[in-house]
Amino acid sequence: MSTTAVEDAPSGLRRWFANLVQRGANLRLSRVERAMIGANGKALTMLVTALQARGHLKVEEFADTLAVFSVVVGEDNDLEGMLLAAWAGTMKESL
Repeated sequence: MSTTAVEDAPSGLRRWFANLVQRGANLRLSRVERAMIGANGKALTMLVTALQARGHLKVEEFADTLAVFSVVVGEDNDLEGMLLAAWAGTMKESL
């Protein structure tokens, strides 16, 4: 895994990569895969921010719910759970 790509990633993704390494996962993500993960998280953050601006939903509330959901999903699929947790972190950082 390229450390440069990890160092350049938003901190939510850096934590996600660090978590993978700590768990001993032997996972190699391409530059495109890392970009897709980051872009999806940012698009979701933008959507929730737009909903907050219109008074429908608070970003912090959604991020907290997504973080809890990531734990539930992580029981069946560790990688998906870590992705959701990283996206929840990205939303929290956007506040």
